[in-house]
Amino acid sequence: MISLQPIRKDMSKDNKKQQYTNNTTRNIKVALFAILALVILYVGIKFLKGIKIFGHKQYYYGVFEDVGGLHESTNLLLNGYPIGKVTEVSLLSSNPVRICAEFMVTEDLDIPSDSKFLVAQTDILGGVAVNVVLGSSPKMAAKGDTLSCGIQGGGLTDGLDDLKGQLSSVLSSIDTIGLSLKQSFNPNDEQNGAIMLKSTLVNLEATTQHLNKLLANNEAKVTNAVSKLNELSTTLNDASPKIDAIINNLDNITDSIAQSNVSTLINDAQQTVNHLNAITSSIEKGEGSVGQLMNNDSLYNNINSTVEQLNTLLKDFQAHPSRYINIFGRKKDK
Repeated sequence: MISLQPIRKDMSKDNKKQQYTNNTTRNIKVALFAILALVILYVGIKFLKGIKIFGHKQYYYGVFEDVGGLHESTNLLLNGYPIGKVTEVSLLSSNPVRICAEFMVTEDLDIPSDSKFLVAQTDILGGVAVNVVLGSSPKMAAKGDTLSCGIQGGGLTDGLDDLKGQLSSVLSSIDTIGLSLKQSFNPNDEQNGAIMLKSTLVNLEATTQHLNKLLANNEAKVTNAVSKLNELSTTLNDASPKIDAIINNLDNITDSIAQSNVSTLINDAQQTVNHLNAITSSIEKGEGSVGQLMNNDSLYNNINSTVEQLNTLLKDFQAHPSRYINIFGRKKDK
């Protein structure tokens, strides 16, 4: 008879090995899944923070006395374009206060060594961003350098303190006015404001009634005046095309005058006046024939004598024409 005990022992050993192998495989799978889950969790957190897992990364640092609400995942902006994130904000010392911020630039960008990281407010709810102001130095900052930083003015909440002060002053004035009104309407005061106000309203009502009576008594006149005004408006409305035409003509005339060469006309007129002044001055000085005639009596006398002689000659010609006809008609001797 064959014994089955050694065979059973061998089978139990094989089962144990198979079970150990299965357990080891299962543990490895669990470990791989756990590692994969951790990687996915890490990538997801970085993605939600807006940090690129793969790609260009360059870190810089800045030390602040006041970060102005800066926190992790704050955007780095270059002229409004996001170029990175704030990855860490930590306290370096408490006396004096020094706060270190780590800036991660994800763009392939050369940053001059004199550049600045300025924290600026983006909305009235306290949102902030870091504006990267590039410098002009030819030397570029290396990875891990500490650059200048600070708080950028001109935020949305700038001037609120002054506004608060002004609002406090206005509220104080309103409070003073309220107290004055309360005192004016004090029922224990002889000069009770409520009684005075009531009296004013009564007078106003009486005045209104008087106006109503006045209008009622002069209703016909008022109606006539309104009708006249309506007729006048109708007439003006009918005449509006003619008025528009007149205005257009005036515009055309003024445009024509504006476009004409007025300065040239004025210059020509001035030159003419100057010439007339020169001629008048010459005549007054006795220059030229007209000046001699106006200022020299001898020339006048000579002309007058010549005219008298011509008159005498004409009279003699009329009296004795034969004398002059024989003279002009005589033939020349051969």
